[in-house]
Amino acid sequence: MKARMFAMLYPISTFAIILLAWEGIVDVLALPVFYIPAPTQIALALYRGFDVYMSHLWTTMYCTFVAFAIALVLGVAFGALVSESRFAERTLLPVMVALQSMPRIALAPLILVWFGFGPTSKIVLGALTAFFPLFLNMAHGLRTADPDQIALMRSIRGNRVQIFWMIKLPTALPFLFAGMQIGVILAMLAVIVGEFLGANRGMGFLINTESNQMDTAGVFAGIFILSAVGVLCHNGVQYLRDRLLFWSASHEITGSTL
Repeated sequence: MKARMFAMLYPISTFAIILLAWEGIVDVLALPVFYIPAPTQIALALYRGFDVYMSHLWTTMYCTFVAFAIALVLGVAFGALVSESRFAERTLLPVMVALQSMPRIALAPLILVWFGFGPTSKIVLGALTAFFPLFLNMAHGLRTADPDQIALMRSIRGNRVQIFWMIKLPTALPFLFAGMQIGVILAMLAVIVGEFLGANRGMGFLINTESNQMDTAGVFAGIFILSAVGVLCHNGVQYLRDRLLFWSASHEITGSTL
């Protein structure tokens, strides 16, 4: 616990130094607030609009977590299917790679047309964006199972289901959690992009509105909130990994993140 507390001091100290330098530069150069606000002005904007920010943040995070849950289920399912079936690998993998190559910002207007300006379109966009890291890490993790362990299971007449649950899946879990750390952030970013393009609720909508009103301090306040939430989501997944995969070494390779 003490080691973790000391480890947290480094990023906190760095962030504090950056804020102090930022405050000093803005004061010395007398920069206008609509150009670059000082951290104190951002904190004041956050204090005054805290309830509004939290209300819009709830909308964004609801869409994010639903999208991430859908992407997780589909990523695990298709990752297992591609890993266990050569036919599925040859037929589905090229299609998924092609879908991943499509720019999300180009698909977002089409998704808004198909699913409307409500939360459904943001959930679909978030799930599509978060799917590929989860799928890729799951498939890659299943393929890294120790062949000697698999041969041992087959020697005692273990079937494919037993080999999958007892050897391949435990091996793939660290890779899957690595994909989850990336996927939850990508889902949130995709939801925010969808809110930028068309919404009446959410942090993307709020930041876009404040930008149009030249409320730069409010924009920065929203960005800082989203950054803090992103760090919490990333560390939350890491916490779950440490608790659930206590048998896995912390320095273990955690799979592909592309």
